[in-house]
Amino acid sequence: MKKSYYIFRHGLTLQAKKKQWYWHALYSAQIIDEGKPSIERLAVYMKDIKADYYVCSPFLRCKQTAEVVSKVTGKKFITDKRLGEYVFEFSWNFKKRILSFISDMEESDYKTIVICTHSIVIEMLIQFVTNGKLKFFHRLTAPLTGVLTIIKNRKITEKNFNS
Repeated sequence: MKKSYYIFRHGLTLQAKKKQWYWHALYSAQIIDEGKPSIERLAVYMKDIKADYYVCSPFLRCKQTAEVVSKVTGKKFITDKRLGEYVFEFSWNFKKRILSFISDMEESDYKTIVICTHSIVIEMLIQFVTNGKLKFFHRLTAPLTGVLTIIKNRKITEKNFNS
């Protein structure tokens, strides 16, 4: 079954704005007001997408972003810990959990899947969905906040809602 994926990074955080690592705020970093307009514009676009499954990382910044999207679309996200940030773990374990998630999606009856997660997770999802391989830190060009990555038939399109 052919799948469509709509993937976006969590809203802007203070740490991302300052280009700093999250350190002690890894789990608790919040999106900032400055980043909400682009997520709201993304949500308006998503309102017309007929998706079967809405899922996000359990990290606070992703749950907050999903809430912004849910307010506009009326669709609720569930959380999946496999979409969590790369956190002090072996790279093989990280790849294993991403592969587990994407394998479940590919084997499911879902046709259109909406995902809110973190940049490194987006990189891995894009790699696997487009070419069936996972290479750690291979792409290193995951979209910024406010950018929607759409994958259909293994082809990538990006829509930027930052302006």
